Amino acid sequence: MARLSGIQRLLEAGMIIACVFAFYLLLALASFHPGDPGWSQAGLQLNVHNWVGATGAWIADLLLFSFGYLAYLLPFCSAFLGWFLFQHIKELEQFDYLTIGLRIIGALLISLGASGIASINFNDLFNFSAGGFVGDVISSALIPYFNTPGTILLLLCFFCTGFTLMTGISWLTIIDAMGHLVLWSGKKAWEAPQQLLDFEAPRLSLPTFSKRSASAASDELDITSMRAEPPPESSSFAARTNDKSNDHHPSSHQAHPSSGGFHEREEPTFGIPDEVFDVDDEPPFEINDDVTARSQTSSDATSQSPQQEKPKSRFSMSAIKEKVSPSKSDGGGQSDAPKPTPAPAAKPASGLADPLEEESKDPMPSFDLLERPDRHENPITQEELDAVSRLVEEKLADFNIEASVVGVFPGPVITRFELDLAPGVKVSKITGLSKDLARAMSAISVRVVEVIPGKSVIGLELPNKSREMVRLSEVISCETFQSNPSPLTMVLGSDISGKPVVVDLAKMPHLLVAGTTGSGKSVGVNVMILSLLYKSTPEDVRMIMIDPKMLELSVYEGIPHLLAEVVTDMKEAANALRWCVGEMERRYKLMSALGVRNLKGYNTKVLKAIEAGEPIKDPLWRSEDSMEPEAPDLGKLPSIVVVVDEFADMMMIVGKKVEELIARIAQKARAAGIHLVLATQRPSVDVITGLIKANIPTRIAFQVSSKIDSRTILDQQGAEALLGMGDMLYLPPGSPVPTRVHGAFVDDHEVHAVVADWQKRGEPEYIDEILNGEATAEVLLPGEQPEGGDQEFDEFYDEAVAFVTESRRASVSGVQRKFRIGYNRAARLVEQMEQSGVVSSPGHNGNREVIAPPPPKD
Repeated sequence: MARLSGIQRLLEAGMIIACVFAFYLLLALASFHPGDPGWSQAGLQLNVHNWVGATGAWIADLLLFSFGYLAYLLPFCSAFLGWFLFQHIKELEQFDYLTIGLRIIGALLISLGASGIASINFNDLFNFSAGGFVGDVISSALIPYFNTPGTILLLLCFFCTGFTLMTGISWLTIIDAMGHLVLWSGKKAWEAPQQLLDFEAPRLSLPTFSKRSASAASDELDITSMRAEPPPESSSFAARTNDKSNDHHPSSHQAHPSSGGFHEREEPTFGIPDEVFDVDDEPPFEINDDVTARSQTSSDATSQSPQQEKPKSRFSMSAIKEKVSPSKSDGGGQSDAPKPTPAPAAKPASGLADPLEEESKDPMPSFDLLERPDRHENPITQEELDAVSRLVEEKLADFNIEASVVGVFPGPVITRFELDLAPGVKVSKITGLSKDLARAMSAISVRVVEVIPGKSVIGLELPNKSREMVRLSEVISCETFQSNPSPLTMVLGSDISGKPVVVDLAKMPHLLVAGTTGSGKSVGVNVMILSLLYKSTPEDVRMIMIDPKMLELSVYEGIPHLLAEVVTDMKEAANALRWCVGEMERRYKLMSALGVRNLKGYNTKVLKAIEAGEPIKDPLWRSEDSMEPEAPDLGKLPSIVVVVDEFADMMMIVGKKVEELIARIAQKARAAGIHLVLATQRPSVDVITGLIKANIPTRIAFQVSSKIDSRTILDQQGAEALLGMGDMLYLPPGSPVPTRVHGAFVDDHEVHAVVADWQKRGEPEYIDEILNGEATAEVLLPGEQPEGGDQEFDEFYDEAVAFVTESRRASVSGVQRKFRIGYNRAARLVEQMEQSGVVSSPGHNGNREVIAPPPPKD
């Protein structure tokens, strides 16, 4: 058994003493007898009538003499004080002593007001004043100055003020609750006759059912009871509304408008039951408890669905649909009588559907898994904006630049000031003064927007003093994202004015994300992935995730969208990219055979053929490569998104061939529906090479340390002036001007919640060929050999051996010039000659000797 600490023992002992003392006072006051000897008088009788003896008689006499009727509240106050100290003694160090002082003052005001009012208005108690000595003193002191009505009004003011100071309960809340109670009582009284008639109607109609067959009557009662059942509620919805087990009226499920949907109703604080405040409550009775229970059991049985059957095809959604939508029961073990179909449940009055009903129909996760958006209140007043505008003009004038502020656009993170420059003033002059302006304006950084499309002004972006957080739930629930038909729709965040920024990965078609450590790059990638998980099913989009750091993307392991396990080995990453190249080539062959131009046209044609009952056979099928007797039917192909969290590390480990694979995918894979999202925290030219930049026009730059890094990413400066923590510049395809976006924030527990929801909906179907590299030989780059393969199969090997043995010179550069091949391939040929004993190993000067004799001449 656990031992109690010394402090806890003292606390428990103190609470016991306080409770015993309170009960002692209650017995003493309850059994007070005027004939007992006490503090204010001598007893006339020798026997003490007080239940707790002479001491109790003295204490009761003293309390009644001092406080009158108010003395009967002291036992309850003593018990409450003991319980309160026992519960909150550990928090005394954190108490606000100003609040404690206000509560003590409130208690004194209540005592003075109540005792004074009792002394003036109530009859005496035994031989004591109704308000006791305290009440007599306070009333006699005030009546000469305020008369009796004024004194009573002043004492009521004491009582009401003391009640507010001591309890913290607002009298406005009390008045509102009383009004609500009156309205509820009036509504119940008005509806009572109609409810009585509704209750009697089924009982009067029961004899008519006896004329029919028992089965017909049972069926009709089933229908009635099932219609009377309330719509199902999810746990999150029921936690925010009053859960009434016998409530059948749709009005009881009305939603209260708030910033995030449903909210919890404020509970009363003075003991009136919660049901009293529900004006729309209905009488708690049921038509037939037994019939309702049977229909509920039948409904539960039919809502179950088999969850063990796996999908048949590679990209099939059958398993996920079976786990999301309830299937019909086969009715095994039950009677063959037809079951009545329940009427559709009434929807809430707010127009929102029932959350559980939406979960059963919508294959997407609920927005309740995300944190609710913060309440945005613009902390900048118009006067402050005007003052900052004048300050900007003055600071520019100090640098001999004449400009006037013609527009101010405050946002959640920054405020943009649009400047109209005087004739002859160059924009480059202001751009060069950005750091000087930041120092003069006492700002972290100032970004100069040289060109604003559609306007002849420039922009000056200053950070706000207080930064607001843009949460994912705030932007992902916007109409722009919800109404976009593309399954590759993603949200980035909010622009400088707070409007959601929604993009389509299919139109990019590839994305390059770069930024320093701590700039919000990883959070931004998570936001993009969660956007895809909220927009598309595994039937529409599949993913390959490469995570060299083994931390950021590993959380997504197990979602049904993945084509392979999250790749952490960079050799497997190279195989995954090779598989993407092979899949790209296969899709191009299919689209060429069907005569379509892109993946959308391919899926449209295939789905139309399936709907017409004439599915298209696979034109690439060959009997010698398959065990099937005939070609399989073509099905819908999903888009493939390859997410690489840190491709600089991948290029460092695997080498140059990764860059060539990325470039090959970026050049051709758009029409095949394969898209790249590359992220790196090292925006240098050896990582973001010209070959990659030329094929990935869409870029996102988070905060970087220098203008050189900004030019490497965006081909222009500006990213070095960002504020970090998700602040980014988004350069869309075909636009020379980047857009400043405040990235949405998503916490780790939100990511885990969405991933867990998708893991419950279905299991991933991995393709083994993606990581093992077995099917990558046919997609090798020109002149490249498979890893671990026999190098003697190189087509130039025999000719290279002949050349070296004839010339008696074994140099890599000579082989490279002779056969016009790359340096790496020529070096591999020379190394293979060394392994075969044709040439020696390199000496101290790097030269090799030719060991094999020259080939015989005919």
